[in-house]
Amino acid sequence: MQESVKESRNYKMPEFTGNPYQEQAIMHTAGAAQVFAGPGSGKTYVIVHRIRQLINGQGIDPSHILVITFTKAAALEMQERFFRLMEPERPPVRFGTFHAVFYHILKQSAQYRDYVIITETERRKLIRQIIHMHKRFACLQEEDMDSVIASLSAYKTSSVIKPLPVQKIGEEDNLVLAEEYASYLREFKQMDFDDILCHCYDMLTAQPDILARWQKQFSYILIDEFQDISPKQYEIIRLLAAPEDNLFIVGDDDQSIYGFRGASPGIMRDFMRDYPSADRIFLDINYRCNSQIVEAAGRVISENHNRVEKQVRAAHEERAGLYLQIFRSAAEEEEWLSEELARKKELESLEACAMICRTNYDCAMWAQTLRRKGIPFTMKEAPKSRFRHFVIQDIMAYMALAQGKGALMRKHFLRIMNRPVRYLKREAVSQEQISETELTAYYRDTPVLQERIRKLFRDLESLRTKSPHLQVHYIRKIIGYDRYLTEKYGVEKAGELIGIGIEFQEFVKEFQTFAQINDYISQYEETLRNIRTSETDAAGIRLMTMHASKGLEFDTVYIPDCQEGTIPSARSQTDEEIEEERRMFYVAMTRARRELYLMAYQGKSGKDVPSRFIKCLCQSSSSTNSSNSAESRYSSNASVTASYSSSSSI
Repeated sequence: MQESVKESRNYKMPEFTGNPYQEQAIMHTAGAAQVFAGPGSGKTYVIVHRIRQLINGQGIDPSHILVITFTKAAALEMQERFFRLMEPERPPVRFGTFHAVFYHILKQSAQYRDYVIITETERRKLIRQIIHMHKRFACLQEEDMDSVIASLSAYKTSSVIKPLPVQKIGEEDNLVLAEEYASYLREFKQMDFDDILCHCYDMLTAQPDILARWQKQFSYILIDEFQDISPKQYEIIRLLAAPEDNLFIVGDDDQSIYGFRGASPGIMRDFMRDYPSADRIFLDINYRCNSQIVEAAGRVISENHNRVEKQVRAAHEERAGLYLQIFRSAAEEEEWLSEELARKKELESLEACAMICRTNYDCAMWAQTLRRKGIPFTMKEAPKSRFRHFVIQDIMAYMALAQGKGALMRKHFLRIMNRPVRYLKREAVSQEQISETELTAYYRDTPVLQERIRKLFRDLESLRTKSPHLQVHYIRKIIGYDRYLTEKYGVEKAGELIGIGIEFQEFVKEFQTFAQINDYISQYEETLRNIRTSETDAAGIRLMTMHASKGLEFDTVYIPDCQEGTIPSARSQTDEEIEEERRMFYVAMTRARRELYLMAYQGKSGKDVPSRFIKCLCQSSSSTNSSNSAESRYSSNASVTASYSSSSSI
């Protein structure tokens, strides 16, 4: 290897075929560099060619080059591209994810050599055990697990307690939970992914000799998708890159969409503050999308305020390809899209097409529609049933109990007997069938609880006479389930949970009986269970979330349900959250190479409103009358042209 490095000093780079900004990034010599790489701008091309330039042009020992990506698949793909570029040689450049690289560093230390990574299943099991050991955590339920894990993660990585959305759990309880969890991991020599970051940072800062060793080992560091880096990851990278600071970062703050993982686009925006002498390079030519899609995506993302200003232009001059569809109802949107996909399937193929939805919940709804319409589709994994959410399960348990007369099913009763809180004990319901007589007899010495039991049974009797829609309303408002959510989770979190109850109340309007609802849910969940085995082999349209679409590209992209409350999500309220929602929409738009369909619907009541993200596009489309418009293409089908109030090629 030393001989090949010596010979490479006389190596001359072949004639360059990229654009001037790509060449500038590739030929960057030493010190820090920040490369803004917009969608389809050739960032992978730049990274692998820069690695070759470091080795063959500057004589850098390849074993001293570290390349970090955010997923194992991306690391393997980039490594393969690099090896193809360097054939027949396979230089020992290290490619890996943040966690893989940091875990490798830890494992080389005697202190952490025997540690293993705990799986997500083991992690949740351990947390449950700790919760069950302490009465102070008795109010925590299974549905609180995600919040508990988020709280523990925030505490570890930032040393700041993030209060759980359960009012009875205070700061002291958070500390007890966090410290006991950490103690168990230490005892059994285990680490979770947060520990990998924290232990690595602590070791490098506390032991200068170890830090110096790794600084020498990784004298050139290249990072892909830098906009998704977390503060703790950035702190470690800054340590490793010092003192030469040969840190080459590539990313796009407009594509930072992983705030829930702790990623912050502000780190990329502020990079020049930490490295004031760094080169800043803009890869501003999009080789993927046609010019109309590039311009529209640019108009959307320009509405964000906290971003680095940049102007992305298209390498291709095709104009047609962006279509905005405004329907009069969700049903009309569904019918039009189903017919459009059936037509496309007959004329060409759906393999190069994707439907990109905001959430897994939305994917599940469209998966059911596509299956019902006989349209083949593929998904990476079967989505979770929306009916498994604990709010819907609680409401369904009340409705199920209302169907019985006399004795009630224990499993349903246990679920709701303290939702809202009635201070009933599990020991009071030891039998499989629960009756009012037996329950009141158990509390014969507690008249207050006897009255609460009688009221509960009166409420169940009232539910029995109502339609499903009115049953849900009664549970939420009269029995007090909404109030229970607010008292337990606080106003902010409860607003989101109450919204799920409202959506379910609207959903059950279509049914006359509880049995019909049960049958529908059973069929729906059977569909989801069969998706992976029956649909993933079909040559169909790709169905995915906006997060899952990152890094992919397709000839045609459909983005349905561009509604307020969906895109952006109703859960996003702050300016920062809305800006991340807009970045997600931008990412989804720029997955399309040739055609992009944006769909929304607007009801007469004013309740259904198209997304604010397409407002600027609507203004553009209102004055355009193109022969390539979706309306003109489907004018021969009266049932389709009548199904939407506005349709135009922008």
